[in-house]
Amino acid sequence: MFLIRKITRAKWEPKKGLSSEEIPADAVTVDLRTKGNSLSFWKCKSDSRENIEEVALAIVAAGNSVERLDLICIANDKLQEDGQTWKDTDGRTPVKDLVKQHVDVYRLDYARLGKIASRVATAIKADGYICLTKKSLTELLAVAVKQKRIDLDGLNEKVKVEVQKSLDQETS
Repeated sequence: MFLIRKITRAKWEPKKGLSSEEIPADAVTVDLRTKGNSLSFWKCKSDSRENIEEVALAIVAAGNSVERLDLICIANDKLQEDGQTWKDTDGRTPVKDLVKQHVDVYRLDYARLGKIASRVATAIKADGYICLTKKSLTELLAVAVKQKRIDLDGLNEKVKVEVQKSLDQETS
């Protein structure tokens, strides 16, 4: 199993004044912002594109807009090696069949969060991330609407407009 999280890949690139082994603080404070000493992830059976797109669907369907999406994949056994613990929690997404695919890594402190940051940085260096375009995400949403996995009216207005455009293009 893998745990997936949305990141801003560019923030993890080496920065002027830092060695290639150092993790930029902006990456950690932006992409690994905790709440209640917990960090949100989505479960994924494998790191196949199809499985990762399911996570992307859950995330983008809950968003305020459709934008490019970078997702990081970390094998759960690597997190277990680091002493991380997680619990199933309902994910915030209108895709009802994906709500139970969410977990929170909890009991985080400075050291444990640092280990997650190291895993993210290592995964990025090893191309263990996926970048999905606005177009591909809009298409994922449109397919989910057609399959009745998502109610179009349950989406944020900006997301709804993008999906409706995609659906209209298919019928014209």
